Amino acid sequence: MGGKVTVIGSYNTGFVIYIERVPALGETVRGWGFRMEHGGKGSNQAVQASRLDAETAMVARIGNDIFGERALKLWRSESISTDHVRIDPHAPTGAGLVIVGPEGKNLIAVDLGANMRLSEDDVDSAEPLLRNSDVVLAQLEIPERVALYALRLSDGIKVLNPAPAVRMDPERLSGIDVITPNEVEVRLMSGEGHGSDVVAIAERYAKHTNVVVTLGERGALVVEKGGRSYTVPAPKVRAVDTTGAGDAFNGALASALAKGYSLREAVELACKAGAFLVTRRKGPSLIDSLPDWKDLESLEVP
Repeated sequence: MGGKVTVIGSYNTGFVIYIERVPALGETVRGWGFRMEHGGKGSNQAVQASRLDAETAMVARIGNDIFGERALKLWRSESISTDHVRIDPHAPTGAGLVIVGPEGKNLIAVDLGANMRLSEDDVDSAEPLLRNSDVVLAQLEIPERVALYALRLSDGIKVLNPAPAVRMDPERLSGIDVITPNEVEVRLMSGEGHGSDVVAIAERYAKHTNVVVTLGERGALVVEKGGRSYTVPAPKVRAVDTTGAGDAFNGALASALAKGYSLREAVELACKAGAFLVTRRKGPSLIDSLPDWKDLESLEVP
């Protein structure tokens, strides 16, 4: 193992089915290819960090149901500590319904369930873990206030993946070491529309925190707190399915930072993990495609 990563985050069970056409209101159509899969940004990122040899723990809430049991079984099989996972007696495990229609267009409904009941008290009970972690990583499929509270309680490197994005003034991120939005998310955070200058937005946030904006096949833009900026290119690969690339990126980034990599080195590794993921079709579950060290070493680029 190399470095300690704690993820404050979500778990969702995904229910996926394929249809030939979108039904009219009140109509039932036949589908095929049903599958149930592990999901949730926090869980995916924790699995990725663990596969890259970080000593990883989850702080989360799940329901008292079979889907919560599946989450615990997954984490334990991936050597992720569940000592601070709470079973909520009043809310179900988070779930997402995904209907894949013509031309791959999706209809998605999500009930975050127990994820949204994660509380400051849950975080306080994990305080010794947070203070002893090299990196604490949070996302926003849990209450925003809890994510920020948990990060600020940590003595390690504090990383916020602001997804799903919410409007957030730069000043609110003081004390956070790194934020990792994509191009769409950084615009939504700032309240600016499509086509606004991502570099200019990142520079505003970089007055308070290091900013890493993921750019898909173009890699990542890094604007360090204090102004230095550069782009880290992604390996050139033949993309098959980009689903989950952000989770691979964030989990790998956390693992690398926990091992003592510089921010540039960590972003380089994270870009490589994301590139590996997009070369794989996601079935039966996204986590099946998250890389370990052997996968990254064997990554073939054209």
